[in-house]
Amino acid sequence: MNVRKIIKIATITGVTIVVAIFLLFYRPVSLAGDTHYEPVFTGSMEPAIPVGSIVVIKPVDPETLRVGDVICFKLSQPTSITHRIINITNEGFITKGDVNEDPDTWTVKKENVIGKVTSTIPYIGYIGYFVRTPIGFILLIIIPATLLIIMEIRNIIKELEKSRDSKIST
Repeated sequence: MNVRKIIKIATITGVTIVVAIFLLFYRPVSLAGDTHYEPVFTGSMEPAIPVGSIVVIKPVDPETLRVGDVICFKLSQPTSITHRIINITNEGFITKGDVNEDPDTWTVKKENVIGKVTSTIPYIGYIGYFVRTPIGFILLIIIPATLLIIMEIRNIIKELEKSRDSKIST
């Protein structure tokens, strides 16, 4: 395989991965059924969930949640919070970040629960966070996309020249 094909495949793959992570950070995604993936921007759940991780969230019936479960919930749009349940009351769930000394000042209503965190993907969220910055967007989206377009234009020109040369020789 020649070097240009390898570069083309690597560029396409890289751009696809970066775009997927970029979209994940701008709008939490459901890729497989009801499973959601959301980034973690703060260290309130460290060391269990490091900053820059992506949490995998499964929707659950809030009645099945127990003290110790880590849940993702919304207090206001579009921000979501991932914290551990430390108490359950008639009004909802009392939560707390693992490194926070005090419980959260709010009670999470059952209807605000997005789901239970089932696993984490450590550190991959840093790429998505970097893509959200102007320099990250330029380096990881604009430049690779521009290179891909230039490579395709060159391939089209070569094919047109080959076609023209074959018509001239016939």
